[in-house]
Amino acid sequence: MQQQEKLMESMRQVDFSDLSFPLIVVYRKPKDYPDAYVARVWEGARNLPTNTLIKRETLQEIRKDIKAAGFTIRLEPAEGEDPVIVETWLR
Repeated sequence: MQQQEKLMESMRQVDFSDLSFPLIVVYRKPKDYPDAYVARVWEGARNLPTNTLIKRETLQEIRKDIKAAGFTIRLEPAEGEDPVIVETWLR
């Protein structure tokens, strides 16, 4: 069963305490939001996306919000990953 998406105003509002290894994956114009950049919270320990995300018009706005939420390490996409993935962030 699909979880109801939680479109947040900011990653600063997200409670990450129930995730053992929180990640944020940034997407450029994914199918479900073809007009925006989207940052989705993932549970890195199990490699599973959560239902929590933010969306912005620019990559710079996404990055600013992610950094304000305490994520500081930016990783480039791995070879073979979905081409809409821009980057992944961790704390």
